[in-house]
Amino acid sequence: LAFLILCLALASPALAEERIRSFLSDVTVNADASIDVTETITVNSEGRQINHGIYRDFPTTYTDKNGQRVIVGLDVIGVTRNGREEPYVLESLSNGVRIKIGDKDVWLEDAPHRYEIRYRTTRQIGFFEKYDELYWNVTGNGWDFPIDSAQVMITLPQGASIIQHDEFTGGYRSTENNSRVLSANGNVFAAATTATLPPKEGFTVAVAWQKGLVTPPSDTQKWAWWASDNAGFFTLGLGLLASALYFLFAWNAVGRDPPKGTIIPLFAPPKGLGPAALRFVSRYGADDKGFAAAIVGLAVKGRLKIADDDRSFTITKLAGTGKEPLTAAENALYTALPSGSLPLRQTNHASVSAARNALDRALKNEFEGTAFLKNLGWFAVGLAISVICLILGAALLPGGEGAQGLFAFGWMGIWWGVVLSIGWASFKGLFAARGLWSKITSLGALLFLIPFAGAGVIAPAMIFSQG
Repeated sequence: LAFLILCLALASPALAEERIRSFLSDVTVNADASIDVTETITVNSEGRQINHGIYRDFPTTYTDKNGQRVIVGLDVIGVTRNGREEPYVLESLSNGVRIKIGDKDVWLEDAPHRYEIRYRTTRQIGFFEKYDELYWNVTGNGWDFPIDSAQVMITLPQGASIIQHDEFTGGYRSTENNSRVLSANGNVFAAATTATLPPKEGFTVAVAWQKGLVTPPSDTQKWAWWASDNAGFFTLGLGLLASALYFLFAWNAVGRDPPKGTIIPLFAPPKGLGPAALRFVSRYGADDKGFAAAIVGLAVKGRLKIADDDRSFTITKLAGTGKEPLTAAENALYTALPSGSLPLRQTNHASVSAARNALDRALKNEFEGTAFLKNLGWFAVGLAISVICLILGAALLPGGEGAQGLFAFGWMGIWWGVVLSIGWASFKGLFAARGLWSKITSLGALLFLIPFAGAGVIAPAMIFSQG
């Protein structure tokens, strides 16, 4: 008998399936254009998805008919379950807020539970030329459960007369109507569904009444809302402008090269500067060619012997030869090289790297900060300004757009850094190259970068549009 009762229970959709048995929404439109809402939601819990509580998702970020971002206000007043206060937390969604209801340490019994959610919301009224209107998604479309029945009662301000109304059921932008109007007289409108709403489908109504009963926002309030809705983008834009102005100031203060003055041709290297030092100063840093020039310079001064065996080079350190004095950098390199012969091949990379590092350190100590300034401190301040404005701007973006903003702008920074670096090098190479083939190669590189530059604009826009 117990087994048969269990089979009958599992066969009954009302008992065997987690669902919303009823969804009752009581809406009051206030004269100041705010809306007070009480939702009474009765759910059937079977310990699967409904085990500690339920979620209620509220879209709060919209795009109006003019394509402008609109962020409505939402203030949760309280939540109860079966008549008793129930804990809840608010979580950000990509387009709104989730009320996560329940206690993680409390497991719901398998039975019907009645939740009551009370909240106030703003910026929901549409102010048109001949009437004011509330377009209200009663249930929302985010439920993973079917809704057996949904009902809404909207109380308008005293003296209101309903001019027109519409009802819709189904998914987003659905025009189906499986509902009936219970009342549309005076200042009260009521309607109810006539069929079960499948998961991810909802119930929406639109009610219009005469103007003059609800105070529309002033122009000042509209501008304040517009600024608040776009605060994140304002901060990002101002941060970009502030960074650009700072770097312009820094360049003007410390980044400008001194006047060149009269150029006098020299027929010998400046006294005390070897080939590696000249390249280090002209390039603002060390590189492989500077290291090779230093090796050749030591050979010219009689400190090394270079043997070339079919492009396989071997250097031999010579002692007690050469009368021309070494510069500080050349002496550091000569000291770091091992005695005897050193084939320049991969197996000897440790010895070669040690000598290269010794040369680089000596050049930095001698010329960095005297022959030229890298101004890393100024750059660090500009970088800090950029990062702070980026974080603040992303934090002010609604819902999940903050993370999207950080990713998009971080990705843009890396992407454009690579594109501009390669593009600038190719641009300089186009005019500096002497041979026709070199010019064609540089031009080809610039043309090749065009789609990558386009992707740097399109991809971030796609990231935000998907939010």
